[in-house]
Amino acid sequence: MSGNFRVVERKISWNKDFDSSHFLALPYESKCLRIHGHTYHVDVEIWGELNESGMIFDFNHLSNLVKLLDHRILVSENWVKERRDGAVIIEKNDKRLELPESEAVILNKPNVTAEYIAEWFAERVAEKAGDNVRKIRVRIWEDPRSYAEVTLER
Repeated sequence: MSGNFRVVERKISWNKDFDSSHFLALPYESKCLRIHGHTYHVDVEIWGELNESGMIFDFNHLSNLVKLLDHRILVSENWVKERRDGAVIIEKNDKRLELPESEAVILNKPNVTAEYIAEWFAERVAEKAGDNVRKIRVRIWEDPRSYAEVTLER
């Protein structure tokens, strides 16, 4: 490279909106105990070296992850009471929901807060990450004012 510059860091950044519904399990009265939806916005940053294809991470993996979440209800695995005939039965907050499994995303988290959605998303990115990836940051915006962020690092 010219002028004594050298590459000191490489990072990719990607973001997209998706629409999902959820509700929260809380020990106090809140409107968030009821089923409601958000147009979420996910921001992903991934640091690393180039792999044999000249990429840090394939953007298509991120698109596919968002497709999993879009226009579905997000629930905790702790709330799943039964699965049968392609349906999932969820019980929480005096609700009993029976849904086609294809309409629910069951997170391996105790609740469905923005914090846990960010963590779930980052963990799915990590599963697809090659040895060249050293850091993953995910922000989940529930609205234009508030986000939850998690950073994973090797």
